[in-house]
Amino acid sequence: MSFEILGVVEGFYGKPWSMEEREEIINFIGERGYNLYIYAPKDDELHRFKWREPYSTEFMEAFKRLVDVGEKSGVAVSVAISPGLSVSYSSDEDLSAIVNKYLSFAKLGVETFGLFYDDIPPALFNRDDKKHFATLAEAQAYFANMVMKKLQKKLKHLTFIVCPTEYHKNPDSLYLKELSEKLNPDAKIMWTGPQVCSMNIPVSDAMAFKESTGREPLYWDNYPVNDSYMIPELHVGPYTGRSPELSENSSGIVLNPMIQPMASKVALGCAAKFFSDPWNYTPEEAWKETIQELFGELSDAFEHFALYNMQSPLHLAESEKPKEIVESFKAAYTNGNWEKALTILKNEGQAMVSGGEKLLNNLDGKLVREISPWLKDYIAWGKLLLKAVEILKSRDALFDFMGENKEKAESLRKTLEEAETQLKAQTPQNTLLSCSAYRDFISELCTRTKGAFYLYYRDWQH
Repeated sequence: MSFEILGVVEGFYGKPWSMEEREEIINFIGERGYNLYIYAPKDDELHRFKWREPYSTEFMEAFKRLVDVGEKSGVAVSVAISPGLSVSYSSDEDLSAIVNKYLSFAKLGVETFGLFYDDIPPALFNRDDKKHFATLAEAQAYFANMVMKKLQKKLKHLTFIVCPTEYHKNPDSLYLKELSEKLNPDAKIMWTGPQVCSMNIPVSDAMAFKESTGREPLYWDNYPVNDSYMIPELHVGPYTGRSPELSENSSGIVLNPMIQPMASKVALGCAAKFFSDPWNYTPEEAWKETIQELFGELSDAFEHFALYNMQSPLHLAESEKPKEIVESFKAAYTNGNWEKALTILKNEGQAMVSGGEKLLNNLDGKLVREISPWLKDYIAWGKLLLKAVEILKSRDALFDFMGENKEKAESLRKTLEEAETQLKAQTPQNTLLSCSAYRDFISELCTRTKGAFYLYYRDWQH
């Protein structure tokens, strides 16, 4: 048995994708076996805050092109609406408003619809609703059932997806049990797993959900999404931590991508390899294959860059790469292998600078625009490593107490000042590359070198 639904839900907070970007992603995922795209950007006001209002003619014409692209690619293009911030579940007017909005998309060929109740107050707030319903779950199930009933009268093939207000952690909650008990059995319920952004999704989570709700979860997998506090991160690491048994115990998985659609292709391509053969999936191997497929002759440079951008909900710790470089340097230095120690830093710095510049100059322009902040910081850290090599090469001048190397010492002072300036420039950074090991190492190097200057210039006499 394999996954029924494999998709992408454009469900992040932040600037929504453009229609052109959506078309490209739909083609991309269609080529890799996905079969669903859900339109649900949190910051589209007509999706959430002004959900009662219709979309413009221009938008609907562009969306029809999306539907057509999806049909050619084998991807069902769907629409979700998130009315929970202002809806009255007992209101006939609100029911008509949302049904009519869904039907406007049905005219374009859409047959899959989502009703999302996520990220809203966890209790009833409307006075009329409090009179009609005892609980939030009862109200939401009633409203969803009424929507489904009206849509089923108009559509022969309806797929209806509900995202609950409690969508992670405890599948045995009273809310979720009541919602699923009263909800139309044909509706699918979304679930993000043990956490909002789950590091691991074991099969036990899916089984607990099914035992509690009587239906298999449709996983809303929050990877590689990078909204909220994750905005400084670029999630281009391997797709990991998902049990292969989910293919037999869930109705599917839809990935929530990054604000950066082109950069999301790394994770989406990698995940596709898991979906196609979950039992024989090897994350790192699939990741490397995906990078090779996407970037060709630039794959080595991109893989090296990606190693500095591993931190995410799936990979909580910083990449080990910078730590390994610093530790290798220190080991060689301690063993008296000075040239080897310098070469370690020099080679890594050059790889970062030359590789980063190669990517900036040769990657597709759309991708460069998305990831340039990370690339520029990556290059800057490479330059700092090379500056550290300069300092290390020149420090012997400070121990020439005969004063014969004053010119070299002054040159070192200038290099040191440049390094500190560059280091300070990297402190108020807007990205989170895994470079704290370099920051600590270079900061210590600068501080210790300044201490040696204290002796060289006999500053205590001034």
